[in-house]
Amino acid sequence: MRSRFLPGLFFLLSACTVQADEFALFTVDVNLRGAGVDTLDVQVVCTPGEAFSLTLVVPVDSTRSFTVPILEGQELACTLTASPVVGQQLTFLGDGGSTFAVDAPACQFTGVRGGHSNFCQIQVESQETSLTVFKHWIGTSERVDDVGVSLECGPDLQLETLPLNEGKPGKWLLNVKDAEGIRCRVYEEKGDSYFSDTSDCEDLLIRPGAREECTVVNTKVVKMIEMLNRYGLVIMILAFMVVGGFAARKAMP
Repeated sequence: MRSRFLPGLFFLLSACTVQADEFALFTVDVNLRGAGVDTLDVQVVCTPGEAFSLTLVVPVDSTRSFTVPILEGQELACTLTASPVVGQQLTFLGDGGSTFAVDAPACQFTGVRGGHSNFCQIQVESQETSLTVFKHWIGTSERVDDVGVSLECGPDLQLETLPLNEGKPGKWLLNVKDAEGIRCRVYEEKGDSYFSDTSDCEDLLIRPGAREECTVVNTKVVKMIEMLNRYGLVIMILAFMVVGGFAARKAMP
């Protein structure tokens, strides 16, 4: 009984098991260019169907290799991508025996056959996090002095005050590590010659890798003495004419 059962079991297992004739070799290199992360999760999917799938955890500046089983005469399309990292930019480079898609947002290989060797490099680079503040003046077309503007993002960020003017924006580079971002607010020095509106730059949520912008609006205040300087001569001439007219009437018999 046992001798008849074993050959039958072997035949059943052989029928249910896919035998690969050859393998394609893939090597993944993760280049963390000052990104400040320890590992990168890399996903591999080969089609048609669900021919092959794999998830790799690649440590900093390390290389991992794996093989993909391929049946005789079969060609696969394999994509190697990575989970997004907050505040980081991913760049994919590749080469090998299969065809590599240069402009794809991942390492995409087509025409993958047995015996091919393919290489994928994923570069992880920190994106610049910044806030740029612009200035707009209302009520004057003349050149005005720069106004100091400061940025407050909590006690952990010490930021300098920048001189700001129309056509002369101020820009801060921020070190934001929290994936949820940080809250910031812009303050402007007070002055007697203008009203300041910073409502566009209040309660700003700045996430890692973001490049935010906002605008401070200043309305020029025209003082009475400036009006007199501008129109004083005309007013004085009219006043003398009026007074002179009254005096002439009184002098007439």
